[in-house]
Amino acid sequence: SYPTFTAKELEEFGSGLDGTPIYLSVFGRVYDVSKGSKFYGEGASYSMFAGKDVTRALCLGCKQPKCLVRSTDGLTEDQINEGKRWLSFFHLHDKYNFVGKMESLDSEAWLDALIEEAISQKNDDANGGEDDDETQESTDTE
Repeated sequence: SYPTFTAKELEEFGSGLDGTPIYLSVFGRVYDVSKGSKFYGEGASYSMFAGKDVTRALCLGCKQPKCLVRSTDGLTEDQINEGKRWLSFFHLHDKYNFVGKMESLDSEAWLDALIEEAISQKNDDANGGEDDDETQESTDTE
């Protein structure tokens, strides 16, 4: 299973400084982008992303410190979709590996629920629905 990071741990262990890997988080999913050090490494054009949750930054196309947070409060559907496009970019990238998750935040519970639901549905299809009672009930009624 994958580790869960706090924001402080992500910054501490994923800053790319002193030989540490370069991690960033998008929608609470942490990726190792060390192989993209020319983009995310010290002095690079996106170095401010290293060790940060960049959800808001990617939704808005913003590199300012105030944007280097997980919050999607007040964003439009189009802005959130832009963030999801970036999530797909990191998730499908052949050099950037998924390495963990950020701790759950109450304010993002709706998003975590959507992600978990999508993941559990895939697992449900693979396992015949035995793992999750709630999912099993919904499949029984279909």
